[in-house]
Amino acid sequence: MVSSHFIRSVLFIFIVYLHLPCTTLSNSEPEDITIDVNQAHKLLHQGHTFLDVRTVEEFEKGHVNSEKVFNVPYWFYTPQGQENNPNFLKHVSSLFNQTDHLVVGCKSGVRSLYATRVLVSSGFKSVRNMDGGYIAWMEKRFPVKVGLKYDEL
Repeated sequence: MVSSHFIRSVLFIFIVYLHLPCTTLSNSEPEDITIDVNQAHKLLHQGHTFLDVRTVEEFEKGHVNSEKVFNVPYWFYTPQGQENNPNFLKHVSSLFNQTDHLVVGCKSGVRSLYATRVLVSSGFKSVRNMDGGYIAWMEKRFPVKVGLKYDEL
């Protein structure tokens, strides 16, 4: 028997897939909004801040290890499925100025692309999405940190 969580996950991926061709960068967004994991690693070593938009639970299981790392979930898992964090932009705006240099990441690069687009369309000037997300980061064997609690940020 197929679990309801599996069905919701497949349905969500299908819905995201259907919307991807319709989603284009606006004229105000930089064409290079997405960078590969090697570029992200280099920028973090140059002092950029990493914004992890995964859930708190995902973040606590392991995340990019860099000097400046913050976790602000873009969405939450609820009994009804995934729901956008209604306070995402407000929370990010309370942590960063619109001129701060941010690299945004998630598990695979999809969620962070949506979050990056929200930030850029809201006036953030130097925000880049890390393509491939945490999965790509781990595949490159870049440094990770496990066990940092959300309230320690």
